[in-house]
This record gives sequence, C-alpha cells and structure tokens, in this order.
Amino acid sequence: MAEQRQSDNESIIYALAARTITAQPAKRTGGPAIPRPQEIRVSLVADHNRRFPGEALFLYVRLEPEIDLTSCGVEVRIPEGLLLVESVCLQGDGPTRPAARNIDGDLYLSYDFAAGAGEKDTYEYVLETVVAPAPADFVLDVTAVVLARSTADGPVIRDEESLAIAISAKSNYVRYLPSLYTRDELMGRFLMLFESFLAPISQQIRQVPYVFDPTVTPTDMLPWLASWLDLQLDPEWPESQRRALLKSARRLYQKRGTASGLREYLEIYTGGEVQIIEHRADNFVVGQAADLGNSIALGRENRPHTFTVIVRLDPALLDDDAQMQQWRQRITAIIDREKPVHTAYTLRLEPLDE
Repeated sequence: MAEQRQSDNESIIYALAARTITAQPAKRTGGPAIPRPQEIRVSLVADHNRRFPGEALFLYVRLEPEIDLTSCGVEVRIPEGLLLVESVCLQGDGPTRPAARNIDGDLYLSYDFAAGAGEKDTYEYVLETVVAPAPADFVLDVTAVVLARSTADGPVIRDEESLAIAISAKSNYVRYLPSLYTRDELMGRFLMLFESFLAPISQQIRQVPYVFDPTVTPTDMLPWLASWLDLQLDPEWPESQRRALLKSARRLYQKRGTASGLREYLEIYTGGEVQIIEHRADNFVVGQAADLGNSIALGRENRPHTFTVIVRLDPALLDDDAQMQQWRQRITAIIDREKPVHTAYTLRLEPLDE
C-alpha cells in the first residue's frame, strides 16, 4: 500500500509538470491530518448535505492563491452515484471547461490553469449534478485537490478538501407510518416526493429559534427584535453593540430606573466609562423645624432627586464640536428614556484617560 501511494504521488508531480493532473487524489481522511499550506487553498462545499435519488446537487469549488503561481491544476472527484450535468465558472479568468475522465466509475474533472494563477485572485466553479438511483442508503465522498508550483522548478504545493453527502434511498417519513409500510419500497420512494417538497419549509421552522437569538440572528432582524423589547437601536451603532444591548435587555429591564442599570446601558452604548453620582444633601439648609426621615429626598441646590452622569469617551470622539454635540444628544435621549420621571440630572462628557 505504501509503495502504491508513493507511486501515485510521483505520478501526480509528473502530471503537474506536464500541465495536467491525471492521478487520483488521496482522501485527507485516510490518514493523519496534514497542515494546510499558506500559499494556496482549495474549498469545496455543497448546497445540501442530504439528498434523494433524482434530486439536484450543486458543488462549489473555490481556489484562492496567496502567491503568484506559474503552474496550477485543480481536480474534482465526483464519485459514482452522482451524474454531472454542467460545470460553470462563476469567478476568475481560469479554464472554463474541465478535462473529464473515468476511473473505476468515478468521474474526475481537471482544470488546468495554463497561464498560472495570480496572487490574491479568486477562482470559483459550480458543478451541477444529479443523484443517481440508489437501492439503499449510502454516503457520497467528493474530493477537490489542487497542485501548484510558484516557480518552474520549485516544490509542489498541495491542498485538498473533502465532503460527504448522505443519500437516502427512501423517505424518512416512513417511520411515522405503521411498521407494515417500512418494508414497502414503493411507499418509501413515494413519500420522498413530499419530503423533498417540504424539506425547505421544515428547515426554516428548525431555524426559527436562531432568529430570536441576538448572537446569531441576521443583522436585518435586530431592529425587529428590539421593537419587541421597546428598545431603540441607533442604525449608526456598530453591529456588536446592537447585539450586546439586545442580549442584555432582560437584565437591563430588571434594573431599569436604577443607577446601575443606567450605567450599564450607557457603557454598552458608548463603549466608554460611565460614572453616576447621586446628590443627596449638598447645599441644602435644614431649619430647626425640619422633620427629616427616610422618606425625605435631599437634592443638589435645593432640588431633590438629582444626579450627575459623567461619560468618559475616546478623546478622538470629543475633538470635533459637532461630533461631541451629537454624542450629547444621543446620550441625553437614553437618560431621559431610562431615568425615573421625577428626577433631574446633569450630563458631563470627558475624555477617557489613556
């Protein structure tokens, strides 16, 4: 086996020098993990990881070199069980039509980059295939391998990626029927029609919980989630801050109207440091007839229920007067919305100490 593998490697290198790939690529899963090269990378993905016989399957192949390559070749192995319909170049000026050959029932598509491949260029292909009839469940292993040289006599650079596609010979809906029908091949194939049609809808239903998760929901859904919680998200906020506010919404509502809740809200919004000082008896003169108790609120300058908010921001945000005024307006709007209605406050913006 080792001698055969060595022979295959030698034929691969020879074929690359001849500007075409003719050797069968080895599976990455067949041995220990090989570190992927930094000079070039091939990616292989499919639009579905589970298919029925007769359904279409699209394979996407992407080549991304990080250096200029004088010679380069990409080969995709389409295993027996998949029927190739068409190969289309989606991006890049690489070869448009691959050379095809059959080895032991597997189809090999070879893309020969006769002019090499440019640094930082991206080459992408889509392969349209159809799943062939199958008597039983099985797994399709698809492999893409790239071989390249940066100079005419330089070492061979190799990268490979594989994926597995599960093929079901009959519908999973059979398990919901009495056991009598599980042995009926016709019923299993008949229900494949319904499962194929309903699979996209089922997939959307399974994804619903992620829509309500601020960590992974699409960006366009953030304002909608905020409306459920009576939050106002500034569209100019960075996405990370909007997600952080939504994740903290439950905790902030529990502390709404408190100094700690307001401080956390402003820190999430500004990304700076926030200090809240509650004034109690400063500058308040108490006469002899005053009756003080726990229910008496003493404020600053004879105004009860007052506090000062100090927000320390990046100095670069405070250099421009217009920008500082914009920050002041936004922070003021947040404080007015979150503070108790009977309180008054003073806002100070200061540079953040480095």
